[in-house]
Amino acid sequence: MSLERLKQLFIVGALGVALVGCSSTPTDESAGVSTSDSVSQTSTGSDDSGSLVGQVEDTADAAAVQTAQEIAGLYAALEGKRVQFDFDRSEVKSEYHDVIKMHADYLALNQEAKLTVEGHCDERGSREYNLALGERRANAIKNALIAEGVEADRIDVISFGEDRPLVDASNNEAWAKNRRGEFVY
Repeated sequence: MSLERLKQLFIVGALGVALVGCSSTPTDESAGVSTSDSVSQTSTGSDDSGSLVGQVEDTADAAAVQTAQEIAGLYAALEGKRVQFDFDRSEVKSEYHDVIKMHADYLALNQEAKLTVEGHCDERGSREYNLALGERRANAIKNALIAEGVEADRIDVISFGEDRPLVDASNNEAWAKNRRGEFVY
């Protein structure tokens, strides 16, 4: 059963409990209406339970649309966002905590999404060293996401080392851009 369906059922159930709790007949004769009068008024009145269920469904549908729009907007905002690393380092710098938080928020809204974090390095160092460094970088990002509340089993890590450069050049600017963590959904 989907999360949206469970939300709808919960809302309908809560409204049903509220309606049952609120529907009492006055027992005091000073209220001016006898119990039989209130029963006849109820039976001749319109049945609002169908329209109430429709309103609940409309509200649930509107909430689902709003959630879908939030997910789409957040996904669009995440496009091209990555975490950059210092030379020979695997610590996530504080300036990238907002990027991590945005990805955690997206994963919280979209419970079906899974994420692969890719660790990348520049071309300096041996292939084996760069693969290990890329894995440490990807795991650092994974640990930051877990600290934000993302379940560990929704995140995979992979290291490409120096094999997939973002910029194909051999200078400081290119090396800085190639030392990164990428997010793939």
